[in-house]
Amino acid sequence: MKKMISVILLLSMLAAAAVGCNVQENVPGDETTSTEAATEAATEPASETETEPESETETEPETEFETEPPLPDEAEKVENPQYSTNASANNTGSAETEAASEEETEPERVYNYLNGVTTTEEEQNKRPIAIMMNNIHHCLPQANLLAGDMYYECAAEGGITRIMMLVSDYENMSEVGSVRSSRDYFVDFLANHNALYVHAGGSPDAYSKIEWRGINNLDGVNMYLPNEAFYRDMDRWTNMGMEHSLMTTGAKIAAAIEYKGYPTTHDETFENPFKFYDENTDNHINGSPATHVRMESTSVQTVDFVYDTETGEYWRYQYNGEKQVDALTGEQLSVKNVIILFTEISLIPGDEAGRLSVATVGSGQGYYITNGKRKVINWSREGKTTPIHLEYRNGDELILNSGKTFICVVDDSVAQKIDFEYEW
Repeated sequence: MKKMISVILLLSMLAAAAVGCNVQENVPGDETTSTEAATEAATEPASETETEPESETETEPETEFETEPPLPDEAEKVENPQYSTNASANNTGSAETEAASEEETEPERVYNYLNGVTTTEEEQNKRPIAIMMNNIHHCLPQANLLAGDMYYECAAEGGITRIMMLVSDYENMSEVGSVRSSRDYFVDFLANHNALYVHAGGSPDAYSKIEWRGINNLDGVNMYLPNEAFYRDMDRWTNMGMEHSLMTTGAKIAAAIEYKGYPTTHDETFENPFKFYDENTDNHINGSPATHVRMESTSVQTVDFVYDTETGEYWRYQYNGEKQVDALTGEQLSVKNVIILFTEISLIPGDEAGRLSVATVGSGQGYYITNGKRKVINWSREGKTTPIHLEYRNGDELILNSGKTFICVVDDSVAQKIDFEYEW
């Protein structure tokens, strides 16, 4: 009896096993054999382990690039700029990168070298004038200040600043001034533009550079020029002082240039250092905020550039919040681009007038400011008669937005005194 039960149990187990095999082999839609299924099951985990890291490694850089967050404030801040006598000290880009950048950004259009506006070849080839404008507080406002396309401001003796205004369409300019004297570092800035220089006297070093470099200049103090090329405004003489009253006009400047026989077009050796986007491109740099730039540029001069979101330009203020306006129209000066360049500025040893030495050759750092943002840049000049070179920290050449540009040349120590989001 026990043997019979054992045989029955054994037959039942064999039958159940046979049914299980048939179910496994006949699952609808599954044509995989049990051996192949076992093989896949064994290899699938290994496949996941091998392919997932490869996928992450390949896509990670692309993901980071696409989702790169805006740069924090400290990423575009110069704490302690170091001026160097070596012009290539800040050149961090490789030759290959620079060549590619030049090839990609080389403009095909013909544009005004001072403001980037599309123009004719004849107008592009025309030399601008650079006129020394008085900027001492009690002689403000200046006449025809808004005629400028580009401006340089730098300290003079006693903490005052002087502005060199560059104008391309100068023949049609009405009364302008008051015209003041030259300093040698402004003569160095002329090399950026091959400009005809308009001034009223100058320091000994300035006269020395003007002479040995053969600068085409119109001097309202120590040069004979017919037809009253310069004249005194009697109202300014009475209220501001004789030295703050010298004026001229665009027509008088043009006549004086013709009298002197100066060439009015660039020659083939001129290299324009400033590149611009066209008028239809408004480049928004990926930088840190610069909505209200306040800078103590000297012991007596405080400069403000306040961004206007409606116009896309910066209103200029100076002397602790006073609007810088044009004496002829009452309109306030506004610019599209602001450039701040840090360098070494010091007193000339033994100079009784307290004149300054400004380093213009070598390399240093600065800021490019436009559309409410700022970005750190490097500047370099190989010699005092060669144009400046401006680039970002990665070696890409700086390209400006089309419009007026104001360039502030200040001492390295000013870097720690700039507030980029100042509130009145």
